[in-house]
Amino acid sequence: MKSLLLILFAIGLIWLRSSYGKLTEGTFVQTLGETLSKVAPKNPYPWYKDFLTSVAIPNSKVFGTLVLTGEFLSAVLITAGALGLLLSPRPHKLLSKVLAAGLLIGAFLNLTFWLGFGYTSPSTDTLNLLMAVIQIVGVFYIWKGLKKA
Repeated sequence: MKSLLLILFAIGLIWLRSSYGKLTEGTFVQTLGETLSKVAPKNPYPWYKDFLTSVAIPNSKVFGTLVLTGEFLSAVLITAGALGLLLSPRPHKLLSKVLAAGLLIGAFLNLTFWLGFGYTSPSTDTLNLLMAVIQIVGVFYIWKGLKKA
């Protein structure tokens, strides 16, 4: 479990880096609509293309704020939960639940990013799927541990 927690801690740091860049740059929310408008026409999933063009792009500032908040919240919950469990001498239910919440948010974001941008490059495709799978595996391990307790 310690090895998985180290990997999850690293994922938390990846989310922290991503959200920090968006927060400090200060243009993410304002430019998301433009970015989505460039990628939506080529999106290979018709239902997701429709979602982008009819819901996300017209409401891009709301979605930008949600993404920014979700990334930062996921980063804090995953990093704090994983670090707390790594340093704790015994299993801790609250820290496990904090970590699981962050992992669920992160997995949702990664799957959303994969649907929206995964086709744009092999690295975007692979990284988002890999992070989502690791986070989902983390949730199952935590859930399994909470059921035993």
